[in-house]
Amino acid sequence: MNSNTDRAQRVVDTVDLISKKWHPVIIHRLLEEGPLRFNELKERIEGISSKVLTDSLEDLTENGLLRRTVVSESPLRVEYELTNTGLELQSALEELAAWGDRHLDPDPDPVVLIVDDDPRLVKMHASWLETDYTVERAYDGEEAFRKLDESVDVVLLDRRMPGISGEDVLSRIREWNLDCGVVMLSAVEPDFDIVDMGFDAYITKPGFREDVRETVTDVLARDVHEGPLREYLALSAKESLLRAEKSTAELDASDEYDRLHSRIEELESELDDPADAADDPQLQALINDA
Repeated sequence: MNSNTDRAQRVVDTVDLISKKWHPVIIHRLLEEGPLRFNELKERIEGISSKVLTDSLEDLTENGLLRRTVVSESPLRVEYELTNTGLELQSALEELAAWGDRHLDPDPDPVVLIVDDDPRLVKMHASWLETDYTVERAYDGEEAFRKLDESVDVVLLDRRMPGISGEDVLSRIREWNLDCGVVMLSAVEPDFDIVDMGFDAYITKPGFREDVRETVTDVLARDVHEGPLREYLALSAKESLLRAEKSTAELDASDEYDRLHSRIEELESELDDPADAADDPQLQALINDA
């Protein structure tokens, strides 16, 4: 057999091993909870019979994915845990689950990628969003680059991270022409440098639950539109942000703000009446707020 045939057969053998009905469920439970006794596994796997669980555990043990350990002889207590070989399946199963989320759901939830080097904030923001969205997590710029693709609808992006900053990630998103909205999240108070940054919204850390949820919803609503209207909404949000943060004197003295305001007026002229360009009430509310 040539190398391609060998490789294909290896894939077939691997899929055959983990594709039996209950095998991936057992592996997933042990990945989540660690060593479990037989009855604990049976309680956690709805619908499996004792015989099928016994047969599945024996099969996985014989193939080197599980380890059976006798904890007590009298009464007999046995625990099952994943071997190092079994633990290596975690990333493969996670990728398969992610693929299923993207392609097997007829009406998938929008995907929000949270990028922040602070795990506590990632966990908090994810808890606010995961009831309505599929949430992906990245804890630095490199991991964000690996997870960014066409499936991502909104990125909740920490502006200042060590190494690759949020601004670098934002630049790469625009270079790659990814059609996703970007909500910049930062402890840095917005200044006039935001005019040239390609984000759609800006939240000062840590943000409030409703602010984060509403902003993500608003950005998703904007992303269904293209061209001048989408740009108008993003720039108007920046203008409102700067008006809230800066004095009239500071605004008048800023070349960046003058350029921003001029571009907004150009877009208003192109759109004639921006509110008329949006048929849905939600988008009209966004325009009025901007």
